[in-house]
Amino acid sequence: MTNAPRVGARPQKPGEGLSPAFTGQGRSFEDFYRAELPGLVVLARALAPPGLAEDVAQEAMMVAYRRWSTIRELQHPEAYVRRTCANLAVSQFRRRLAEARAFRRSGAPQIVDQLGGTGEFWQLVRSLPRRQAQVVALHYVFDLSVADVARTLQVSQGSVKVHLSRARQSLARTIGLPMEVES
Repeated sequence: MTNAPRVGARPQKPGEGLSPAFTGQGRSFEDFYRAELPGLVVLARALAPPGLAEDVAQEAMMVAYRRWSTIRELQHPEAYVRRTCANLAVSQFRRRLAEARAFRRSGAPQIVDQLGGTGEFWQLVRSLPRRQAQVVALHYVFDLSVADVARTLQVSQGSVKVHLSRARQSLARTIGLPMEVES
């Protein structure tokens, strides 16, 4: 299944283009795949090491495909697959980080920096604690509300607010921006 965009085509937003038949028992995995994969790739790029985003997004879709008979009945199957993608991306990042540390400890010269970023901001996001990185990525990549992020990660809205606030404070300190007092 390829999802190559046409030349000159407007990029599709996650969830856009779903037919009315997508709701209820007639949900097609193929329609779901086409609608959600582009957003999953962006989410994975925000959380995973460079070059692995497409693999992480595809792996999340494979999990959804294997469990589609159950997942399609969920009120928000996209939240399930986004949470899966976020968890897989963070796992990949941690695995690569552990590999890089082990490689450095071995004393062998490191020819290629395996942890190079796709952008300075997302590299900083990946350095945040796991849940903070997930909240930031879901909030900014998918433009999800606090309630939607909470539903996706299956945590309380208060938890999302705390993680988002702490992530913003940490990023502001790292970048050297003045801290704003939240009221």
